[in-house]
Amino acid sequence: MESLKWCMLVAVALLCQFGLAPGQEGVKIWRKGGDDLQVASRGGDFPVQVATGGNQSTGEMVPTRPNATVMSLHRSNESLSALDRFMNKTKGQIPTGVCFEEVPTVSLLKNSPVGYVPQGNGSNPSLSRVQVCCPGYERNVHNFRKCEPVCAEPCLNGLCVGPDTCECYPDFIRNDQGRCVPTCPIGCDRGECVSGTGECRCHEGYELDASSRKFCLPKCTGGCGEGRCVDVEQCECGEGYKFDPQLKCTPHCEGGCQNGRCIAPGRCQCEKGYEMSEVGCEPVCSNGCFHGVCTAPETCSCKPGYQMIGDQCTASCDRACLNGACTGPNVCSCNRGYTLDEANPFHCIPHCPNGCPNGVCSGPNMCLCNAGYVKDRSLKGSQACVKRYDSVKS
Repeated sequence: MESLKWCMLVAVALLCQFGLAPGQEGVKIWRKGGDDLQVASRGGDFPVQVATGGNQSTGEMVPTRPNATVMSLHRSNESLSALDRFMNKTKGQIPTGVCFEEVPTVSLLKNSPVGYVPQGNGSNPSLSRVQVCCPGYERNVHNFRKCEPVCAEPCLNGLCVGPDTCECYPDFIRNDQGRCVPTCPIGCDRGECVSGTGECRCHEGYELDASSRKFCLPKCTGGCGEGRCVDVEQCECGEGYKFDPQLKCTPHCEGGCQNGRCIAPGRCQCEKGYEMSEVGCEPVCSNGCFHGVCTAPETCSCKPGYQMIGDQCTASCDRACLNGACTGPNVCSCNRGYTLDEANPFHCIPHCPNGCPNGVCSGPNMCLCNAGYVKDRSLKGSQACVKRYDSVKS
């Protein structure tokens, strides 16, 4: 009986000493002396590989307890020592994060005699220098004299060593998304470790990072130009560029580039026969396009009321202009010495400035006398018509 009790006590002591009891959910358990690192997390009832004792893994697949998934990450004594050295070295290099700030000395006083303000140690007697946490740092909740860096995104598998700056643990590396991911033989981001070689073999659509060759990056055929590959054949373009499935990241011109192509953000290059204007690329007609619109290189489209004659847009009238010329859509301009007939807009009639008494105006400043009348010859150049007998008598 005494021997049985002694064996039970030894068993309990071993359980407490080496942590053989089930690990707590969400807790990482580092075991000194070459035992395994177990990472427990909430999840379904999935089988996981459990590594036990020393430096070897049994490879046995055993079911986890309900609502927990345990991933066993085997580490040697050397790896654990590397982690210890990393923690000691890195923590010692983290800046204190303490800055000095000048504040009014009176703001630091409590229950002081009215009107008495001691001299401060700032740039002038009314100011005092106080210690505060630098931007990007915050007070340690356990030690108010200590300031610690703040990382907006948690540093999973790493240590926050500066404002929004993570330093990855040994056997982890920062990937293209800035996360610390495991490297072979522990794991391979977006790939798997090749047994025996310790190399990372990427999944389809991914390729090894060119510099480290320890994690996999999404592949975009032909690259992304002015952008970066964020997923398989998917680019995230820089400012002023947009994604095109065929051309990847192409420059973007607001409103498009009709009759041209966008060669840089907001910059169009016109095609041959076009030139840039305030409204975009417009066609060029080298001889002009009077009374029309240049609709294509060297091509005019006449406005309504005009028709193309030769290479010019010429006005057209529904009827011919008598003694004049068609100068606009159904508009007649009379020849010199003629005036437009008010009764017929397409007729130009002769104009006699002084009129034609006893006659009619038959031409510019030319009268034709009525029957029984003749031109008055007593006045040179006169177009007046007088009775025939008056003329004979004189």
